[in-house]
Amino acid sequence: MPRTKTLAATPELPSAVPLMALSTGFWAFKTLAAAHELDLFSRLAGGAGITVAGLAEALGLHPRPAEMLLTGCAALGLLEKTDGHYRNTPLSEAYLVRGKPYYFGGFVQMADKRLYAGWGRLTEALRTNRPTTWDPAAQSSMFDGEDPTMLALFWEAMHSLSTMTARKLGEAVDFGDFRRLLDIGGGSGAYDIEFCKQYGALRATVFDLPHVAAIAAGKITEAGLTDRIEAAGGNFFEQLPGDHDVHLLSMILHDWDEAKNRALLRRSFEALPSGGAVVISELLVNDEKTGPAPAALMSLNMLIETEERNYTPAEYSAWLEEAGFRHIETVWFEAPAANGAVIGRKP
Repeated sequence: MPRTKTLAATPELPSAVPLMALSTGFWAFKTLAAAHELDLFSRLAGGAGITVAGLAEALGLHPRPAEMLLTGCAALGLLEKTDGHYRNTPLSEAYLVRGKPYYFGGFVQMADKRLYAGWGRLTEALRTNRPTTWDPAAQSSMFDGEDPTMLALFWEAMHSLSTMTARKLGEAVDFGDFRRLLDIGGGSGAYDIEFCKQYGALRATVFDLPHVAAIAAGKITEAGLTDRIEAAGGNFFEQLPGDHDVHLLSMILHDWDEAKNRALLRRSFEALPSGGAVVISELLVNDEKTGPAPAALMSLNMLIETEERNYTPAEYSAWLEEAGFRHIETVWFEAPAANGAVIGRKP
């Protein structure tokens, strides 16, 4: 009797779709960046609609790429189409129209003009352990010798990113019990402006290098909050102003190595009164160092932009405890530039 041949079952392969999505991720970004560069979303502000032919005529494009751009933006949730006309979605209307309070276009443009090229050299950064967007051997910092237009773009991008993150941080962490906030390395003052809008009794000081403090002073004036927020110039590695009962370190510590961060937290502890607190707001890598993706990828962004990385709640907690802080806790939230805050209180 002939023997029956048994065929081994072929193991089912995982789908390759996630790899395709990863491999083509830059397609979506460059679609957004090109549409922003062409001022598409500002052109459609206030509910204005445009047809393919209308866009082609307005921008001097051939109808073929005009249609592709509009289709791509609609597919990404940036535009919606009714009766042959494309219009901004609420997302684009709120964040991609120039002049809007929470305009995000500065970050889009910075990512396109600065970070995109730096990420193109990621393998080089991995092999050399050096940034690719500037040269530490020839420049004292990432801002040294930078094109003024790019610098202005950087600060505008950071302001928009910080403004939206500050709103979420202010909802997740109660600043209502504090009297005066010291925003250490506070940049353009976005956090202080948002917190003072949320907490009517709070006063704040933006403390950063003198040329940065001048940028903050302009933003504070624009916000009409000069009576509650001041901008002070100085080096936070050398001194911290006194008479504040809460310190904020937002998107600062990922720029520096462990030794500098520990020293800064000790200085914070010394400057705070008993009962005062320090709030570290960052994109936190989890303690297992397996994610989440935004924090892990931001850490790689630090590789191409700085000489440091994003840290974990456990690392921050250990440094805070070493500095003398107690009742340390981690609060999680969702925002563009941060996913959590590690808080320590001075006994």
